[in-house]
Amino acid sequence: MPFMLEQVRVTIPEDQIFDRGKAGIFFDFLPNNQNLTEEYLYAHQPMTPHTIPVYSTAPEPIGILDDNQEVRNRFSVIQAPVIVVARKGYAGRLFVIEKWELIVHEDAYAARPKPLYQPSINLDWFAGHYSFEFQANRTSFWGIGDFPRERFRNMDIIIPKREFQDAVADLYLSRQGLLQRLERLKEDTTSHLDDIITRYI
Repeated sequence: MPFMLEQVRVTIPEDQIFDRGKAGIFFDFLPNNQNLTEEYLYAHQPMTPHTIPVYSTAPEPIGILDDNQEVRNRFSVIQAPVIVVARKGYAGRLFVIEKWELIVHEDAYAARPKPLYQPSINLDWFAGHYSFEFQANRTSFWGIGDFPRERFRNMDIIIPKREFQDAVADLYLSRQGLLQRLERLKEDTTSHLDDIITRYI
């Protein structure tokens, strides 16, 4: 199997462990939303500067809706920071939304540490440490995989001391930035090669 940078994790030493157990002990799950089709998002493009982003299975929003009473009555709006969990597509992928409010599409769901554990869990560390492992535990590797809330709840996790998480989170964020730059470089290279082929072949 080829080396994959996103698989690399910092080992948690025994003397740095704060707690361990099923993930459901530590996290609450927040509501997601149905009927957020491409057609709906297209037909309800924002008309004001006050908006709420809509997230699905990737860290970039799939759409933006006006922040008004109609939208708030129709959809569950949640407060960041949260971890968004891809339920379909890249099932099990974890990413953090740090600021403002958001709406989560039905192909994903959001998780937040329970109040007792909020001071003890760095979301960037958790997403960086467990995203690949959670993806490896989706329901299927063929066809449409799924990572429902129950699967998240039953994952065995280790929570290190907060100081350890904070230090390692910086490494995971640097890795994420590097992976994004590599992806852009790959796209630019592919586009450049396509231009050359089109022009000279």
